[in-house]
Amino acid sequence: MLDGSAESVRRRGFLSGGGEMGARLRALDGAATPLGPIGDWPASLRTAVRLILNSPQPMMVMWGPALLQIYNDAYAELLGPERHPAMLGQPCAAWWQEAWDVIAPQVAHVLAGLGGTWRADQLIPITRDGRRADAWWTYSYNPIDDEGAPAGVGGVLVICQDVTEQHRARQALRAGEARWRGMFEAMQEGFVLCELVRDAAGRAIDVHHLESNAAAARLTGISAEAAPGRLGCQVLPGMERHWLETYARVVETGEPAHAVVESAPLGRWFEVFAYRTEPERFAVLFLDVTARRQSEARQALLTREVDHRAKNLLAVVQAAVQLTRADSLEEYRRVLTGRLGALARTQTLLAAGSWGGADLRAIIEGELDGTGAGGRAALDGPSVQLPATVAQPLAMALHELATNAARHGALSVPGGRLELRWQFEGKAPWILLHWRERGGPKLAGVPARRGFGTRVLEATVRGQLGGEVALDWDADGLDCRLRAPLQRAGEVPELAVAP
Repeated sequence: MLDGSAESVRRRGFLSGGGEMGARLRALDGAATPLGPIGDWPASLRTAVRLILNSPQPMMVMWGPALLQIYNDAYAELLGPERHPAMLGQPCAAWWQEAWDVIAPQVAHVLAGLGGTWRADQLIPITRDGRRADAWWTYSYNPIDDEGAPAGVGGVLVICQDVTEQHRARQALRAGEARWRGMFEAMQEGFVLCELVRDAAGRAIDVHHLESNAAAARLTGISAEAAPGRLGCQVLPGMERHWLETYARVVETGEPAHAVVESAPLGRWFEVFAYRTEPERFAVLFLDVTARRQSEARQALLTREVDHRAKNLLAVVQAAVQLTRADSLEEYRRVLTGRLGALARTQTLLAAGSWGGADLRAIIEGELDGTGAGGRAALDGPSVQLPATVAQPLAMALHELATNAARHGALSVPGGRLELRWQFEGKAPWILLHWRERGGPKLAGVPARRGFGTRVLEATVRGQLGGEVALDWDADGLDCRLRAPLQRAGEVPELAVAP
């Protein structure tokens, strides 16, 4: 029962206010707990309890040899239903067993009169809502005086904060920074972080180097230690104005910039990507492309020359064919113009590849273009770079097949379809192509006479390439298998079609 005497009520007045915990303490039968009658508590304990009850900071008092616990509303919010309110007035050790090995030495230090303690980001596990979890705390243990207690310390004032979320955020940030730093130093691209420097009128007049990586030093010859903290004019005297104008535009508009530009002071060509990172700051990624630039210039010159010569040659041949007279002139022109067109397309592909070869899929797609194949042609095979001596004859063979399919075969009717698959064969590689038509006009078997297209197939694949041709006039459509070596010794003979 509570002591209702006037003196007791007066002495209990320090518990006024204090929210939920103040109300719980006022209702506590202190005489029935190890704390004793509340009215008889020492002045230092009453002062400490009054302090914590009226503080928004999570705080607790551990009092006496048993370290009996008294805490405020803010501290109660940190506890799960397993602890609050049952641990009020109870010994600390029994309620913090999972962390007592950490807490006990610090409490003993304070009780021995050795002064307070402070811990930041201390791991102290806690069981809340039926689940034990790691939690990090920043807290201090402070002595509460009591002349009658050993070492003059009657209890411990705990001021704490659960910093688990902040701790984990810092951990994630450190991990992210470590990953970024590792990538930053390992990347092959040069990286520089800079800030614009402006004059009194707001015009960009220079850049201030903030940070750079090892690749930047390697590509420019400017050490990573020499650049940060210095102005661009100090790091690279004679830097062209267009660099500053580009970076200012990136910062002011937020639009990234990409350019391949020569740096006269360094005597090098660089491919540069610039991005705004924050107001007035930008990052630059760059690669030294001097060797590539020189190679591209040489290749561009060679390509233009070869392309020009090849087109001139084909134009002359085509003109000669068109002027040739024959009994069926129009048909003669149409067919041979198509065949020479196939050669011209292949020449263009070879020129685009600096005569190093032509892509087989690109040749196939070029020959099917204009046949109306659309989505009815299924192509499947690996990437194959055909040498020029193989590309031109094979293009002619594919042109004959595509032309025949468009005029008489599967591509001549809406429901027809074409499957073309290719693969490598053998160690000294051959290319095997399987042309299969389905859904076209029904075939009556092997044609009674060999057409010109068949003779072209045999002349190009067998005669020029030394390969093989197998034709099967299945009732459902033409089935053709072409097999040719990808390497040919010596010169490829001219196309010769037997009558």
